[in-house]
Amino acid sequence: MDQTAGQAGDWEIAHPRLIFYLNQANHAVRSRLEAALAKIEVTGIQFTVLSVIGAHDGMSSAELSRRFFVTPQTMNELIGGLHKRGLILRKEDPANRRILRMSLTPEGRKLIAACEEVADAVERDVFGFMTAEQYNELRRLTRLVAQHLRARDEAQRDA
Repeated sequence: MDQTAGQAGDWEIAHPRLIFYLNQANHAVRSRLEAALAKIEVTGIQFTVLSVIGAHDGMSSAELSRRFFVTPQTMNELIGGLHKRGLILRKEDPANRRILRMSLTPEGRKLIAACEEVADAVERDVFGFMTAEQYNELRRLTRLVAQHLRARDEAQRDA
């Protein structure tokens, strides 16, 4: 059955479920990435957090926890480890001294570059069987899902 026509949500749930396939794919990809990153002593979540801080200089730990769907306590533990390794700097927000704004150190930027090389190799290995069109469509759709869930969670939190 072609489920591309119609309005959003105007389709039947297929079995096995899409969430089952997403979970299987996520586990397989994460396992490969974690194994490859372990060689440079970084976890997947550390790499991702460092990447986000690098792209959004000045983010707070609370902003990161919302972005990653984890508790502030979990994010604080992760940030503390990155800070101890000298990969990030934390500075007080001038408007609110309880908020710590983060940025990468030069060592953090070097580590990100090494992680990017590792991730490039894993991504080519995992998705290399796809055409460029399929790869870009999968990327677009999974990003859309993540953005939708993040926006919905933020709206519920602010309500």
